[in-house]
Amino acid sequence: MASPERDPQKAFTLKGTSTPLTVLCLRSSDLERIERQLATTVGQTPSFFQHAPLVLDLEGAAGVELQGLVALLRRHKLAPVALRNPPKALREQAISLGLALLLPGNGRAGKPREAKVETPSPPVVTSATFGVTVTQPVRSGQVVYAPQGDLVVLAPVSSGAEVVADGNVHVYAPLRGRALAGVHDRTEARIFCSSLEAEFLSIAGHYLMADEIPEAMRGKAVLVCVEEDRLVVRRLGPL
Repeated sequence: MASPERDPQKAFTLKGTSTPLTVLCLRSSDLERIERQLATTVGQTPSFFQHAPLVLDLEGAAGVELQGLVALLRRHKLAPVALRNPPKALREQAISLGLALLLPGNGRAGKPREAKVETPSPPVVTSATFGVTVTQPVRSGQVVYAPQGDLVVLAPVSSGAEVVADGNVHVYAPLRGRALAGVHDRTEARIFCSSLEAEFLSIAGHYLMADEIPEAMRGKAVLVCVEEDRLVVRRLGPL
């Protein structure tokens, strides 16, 4: 008997997921003000935000013009997918705009990861002309960015943390969070790590989600690079 997932009579299967989502927590309903801050935020690491799925939390801006907000986000190549705990007055409009409604007890979506402007307890960072070195663990919710150079991390990168560089990213410890190299379209950039356990990898806009990373590379020392317009993960010797 064929397994349910391989049954040729089935057109699809359903699976639960714990894929992390970024939550955009609005604190203002002023679309011009939102767009100014968004342009600055996205401009810092455009490849990371490109086509990123967003959950919209309107708790601090219930009066926002939803259709205009969704259009604004899409202009910046973001992908709003749902409202979390939406006000009743906006539920029908949200559905008409193609957004899901995340209500208590609705579905099995994993707990979204909230995007914060400020990060807690920043790790110790030293910078040189062409790079940044981090000597303490990068914890969940923290973002470390190396502009105009490489980022070297000498400690673990936790799930929910992000390490970002215009150049290469080196992680000489377990990489469990997100790593983005070559964020300004530098396809020659590389990601190196001594133990690959990442949630997300990206170089110059090319990316791999956690479930797309080859299982044989999990927990191994690897090099990640762009070849023929796609990300390739290669095994390395001990780092």
